[in-house]
Amino acid sequence: MRRSISRRRVWAGSAESAEALRGDPFVSAALGELGNLDVALVGIGEITPSSTLVRSGNAFSDEERAALEQLGAVGDVCLRFYDAQGRPVETELDSRVVGITREQLAAARRKMGVVGGSRKHNAIRAAVTGGLVDVLVTDQETAAALMA
Repeated sequence: MRRSISRRRVWAGSAESAEALRGDPFVSAALGELGNLDVALVGIGEITPSSTLVRSGNAFSDEERAALEQLGAVGDVCLRFYDAQGRPVETELDSRVVGITREQLAAARRKMGVVGGSRKHNAIRAAVTGGLVDVLVTDQETAAALMA
């Protein structure tokens, strides 16, 4: 049975914690379903966190961000980082993600990104260029910038 939409992801504090979560039978079963998506509804993040994320404590450290930038990362889809051409940027942070894999996302029949805002233009452009999303729901300013 194919799933229409699923939003499941966690960024664990360590690779060991993530592995323990993935080892839970219920979590493992839910993660296994992610390989059968009709539609993956995703957000597109950029490397520099918003002030809201920083205030909430839901952002990676300055050191982690610097390492991502050094590797050429410009954004993420489902906490999977990519460069300006939409190619994967693999880091140790990948081992902390409990969620859809790059392969599972690629297998989704439709990958719909819902995102906007001028600060995310580079990340959005790269996600579209790399085929990480094939449908984009965005604001007029972002659409105009991407078409320019």
